[in-house]
Amino acid sequence: MTTALANPAQNTRIAPRYHVRLPVLISAEGDSSKMSVPGLACEISQRGMALYGGIDLLPGDLMAVEFQNSARVRISGIIRNRSGFCFGLEFLEATTSPEMISEVLQPSDTADQTPSWRAWFATHRGDASVGLAGLILLFAFLTAGSPPAQNQVVRAKAYQPSLTLSERMLVGMGLAEAPPVPVAAGNPEVQVWVDLHTGLYYCPGADLYGKSPDGKFTTQRDAQLDQFEPAARRNCK
Repeated sequence: MTTALANPAQNTRIAPRYHVRLPVLISAEGDSSKMSVPGLACEISQRGMALYGGIDLLPGDLMAVEFQNSARVRISGIIRNRSGFCFGLEFLEATTSPEMISEVLQPSDTADQTPSWRAWFATHRGDASVGLAGLILLFAFLTAGSPPAQNQVVRAKAYQPSLTLSERMLVGMGLAEAPPVPVAAGNPEVQVWVDLHTGLYYCPGADLYGKSPDGKFTTQRDAQLDQFEPAARRNCK
């Protein structure tokens, strides 16, 4: 008589078990003093589930689990085993309905309605490139033809630097550079006193205004064009 050997690899579970990664909220069933803590379900079947969570419960304690999806399914069970913060939970109902399992396995509404920017960019990369190129072209068009300010053009044409004959020859031969166009500031028409020795000019009311030797009166514009600096380190108003 031949006896059939049982297959050790045969699945003897009554209900299929699903491997999942579902966020949950867990708490002690019937104890309102303990707050819910976040957890993660890793396996689920019609009879029980396995999950991780930082809650201080022991085998034999009751646990309430609320799934954080659109259905907000809440299940109660008894802890059958624990390893660290991994719990094995047996549902209080003998067999959970397949409809409940289907609701639990549904993805959350937030994940469906709010795709990440990475996913959006992956599907709209061409549109983003075209938009960026358009912005660059618009910026180049607006800035390419910007004329210089009118007062700067007039000042550059009117400025004639005071150079000696030898300095002009060196500039003309390319051996020297003409002094830069100074930028006038303050009241250009106010009369100032320039000191030819120090290279400074004095505003009306200054102690040396009209008193320093070898000086002369001129306008502030001409003094600045001739590279004189204000003695008080500020322009005449």
